[in-house]
Amino acid sequence: MEELINGVKLEILSKNVDITDYIRQYFIEKFSKVFSRIPEGIKENAKTYFIYKKEGKEKIGEVMITVSKRNFPPIYTSESGDDPRVIIDKLAYEIERQIDKLRTEFEKQVREEMKTKRDISQEATEEVEKEEDIPDEELETKIEKIQVKIEKPITLDDAIALMKESEKKKGGRKFPIFIFNDFDGKTKIIFRQSKEKLILFEVET
Repeated sequence: MEELINGVKLEILSKNVDITDYIRQYFIEKFSKVFSRIPEGIKENAKTYFIYKKEGKEKIGEVMITVSKRNFPPIYTSESGDDPRVIIDKLAYEIERQIDKLRTEFEKQVREEMKTKRDISQEATEEVEKEEDIPDEELETKIEKIQVKIEKPITLDDAIALMKESEKKKGGRKFPIFIFNDFDGKTKIIFRQSKEKLILFEVET
């Protein structure tokens, strides 16, 4: 059964051995502190599996944390022994160590995403400044209504990847724009000005 512990989804499984309420509570108490080290932005997309099993006379504990919507490999470790508390203590220590490495990588990705957003916004500003004013009488307005379905929030990198993927599809009409909701709650539009250049628009309401 899935539980939510300190903002992280947790599923506890067993094989060839019963998990007592004491073992369950000891694991939750220990890992509640470990989960607090997972950065916001990852925590809501993380799920932890605790597998407690018996193979022969040996008791084994395994922990795996998967993160969706981010290009992070699963965090995994296993320990064996006779005392489940010692096993859980060792699991917590190793998982915490790996989370600290994940935090460093996550912060690096966030910095790169922010840099990408700044670069796109700066290019958009420069292009607007270069545009020449066209007299209204020279404009011929044609409006075609297109319905757009906006999915749940995604990152800028994911939006760009989806846009490129849709551009590769054969058949059907293609448009040089992609509309999406970002995790900051804003609706944003990516416009392909050229093969090498994208412009990002943020919709203010």
